[in-house]
Amino acid sequence: MCMFIMKIKEPFKWILIAILLLSLFTPVTSAQSPALTITDYTIQPEILTPGELGTVTVTIKNTAVNASADITDIYLFAPHFEHDHKSFVHVGRLGGGSSTSITFAFTAPKEEGIYFPGIHIVYHSEGSLTRNTLRYPFPVRVNERTSLKEASLEVEKDIPEEIRPGDDFTLSLKLTNRGETAAHDIFVEIGEVQSIYSNNPNNYYIEHLEPGKSREIQLRFKSSKDTPTGTIIIPIDIIYEGLGSEVKKQSETAGIEVIGIAELSISNIKTDPLNVKRGDTFTLLVRIENAGDGDAKSVKATITNLPFSGVKEAFLGKIESDDDSPAVFTLIPDKSGSFDYNLQISYKDDSGEHTITEKMNLVVRDNKNEMRNLLGANRNIIIGVIAAIIAILFGLGIHRYVKRKKRIEG
Repeated sequence: MCMFIMKIKEPFKWILIAILLLSLFTPVTSAQSPALTITDYTIQPEILTPGELGTVTVTIKNTAVNASADITDIYLFAPHFEHDHKSFVHVGRLGGGSSTSITFAFTAPKEEGIYFPGIHIVYHSEGSLTRNTLRYPFPVRVNERTSLKEASLEVEKDIPEEIRPGDDFTLSLKLTNRGETAAHDIFVEIGEVQSIYSNNPNNYYIEHLEPGKSREIQLRFKSSKDTPTGTIIIPIDIIYEGLGSEVKKQSETAGIEVIGIAELSISNIKTDPLNVKRGDTFTLLVRIENAGDGDAKSVKATITNLPFSGVKEAFLGKIESDDDSPAVFTLIPDKSGSFDYNLQISYKDDSGEHTITEKMNLVVRDNKNEMRNLLGANRNIIIGVIAAIIAILFGLGIHRYVKRKKRIEG
């Protein structure tokens, strides 16, 4: 029975091995979409006279490898030109990696200058109904012999001058083509910055940008509470094609200043000794804390409106964020009573110089008055104690007298 089972299992083992070997040598194909592009164009003649007949021949290439493109329509979009044959319909299939050329005839406008008609290609991938459109403008010079300026992108950046850690902010990019030819296949990539987070995609695509035209991109960012103060640089990389399909690379940066704001306040006040008395030197200790997100520098505390002699200024230097420091004053009160005074704190942070004033109060006691008040408040108790002592002494005296008398009589 066991031998029969082994004989049955043996063929299945070799079948499985054969399947695995076939899978190793079978090419793996992945779905790919066709991608058409214009690789070259030729205008005849290069410079036309007004009303002259000219031609444009474009080379179309399918840059995909494993996907065919079904081209349904190719037409010339030229509002200022006269042309009899405007489009080619049902052009056919263009395989992956293949190229084809097509020619349009047109009549130049009567006014001299540089014009930018365009070739529009409508296609879809084989077996799909989703249509794609490729637009390719090209320059036509009518009695214009000056050389054309290549596409040149100017980038204007609008960004806040400064933010605080944790703030949201917007970076606006305005791309303008300052050249005389169109820019194609513009890719804009926003680089990553530590502790700065984007709420938008990092990559943007602009199919083409005509001369003198602009496009704006709005980017929303959020900074972290831990974003360090100082200048943050956001890198921007731009890749595009110009007149001759030459790939151009352009690097830009956007800088923003992250500032820290200090927030100083008094966290604790105490005196040493606890009870301040007239004529006795005492120490006033005021603890100042920084609850802001930036360092406080050149911190100085000054006592004003307090009619005492002594040290009324304290230099604390720098108080870092979420830290505190004591201001120590040594004073000699020559008066008693309740005194209102001001504590003035001056400091600097990334936003400039600041001064805050806190109202405070100090009570100074009088030594003589205290003794007098103490005696006045406890007069009855003292009298009672003295009377009790006298009564005890009187009783002891009588007791001794009686005892002595009995001894004499006996």
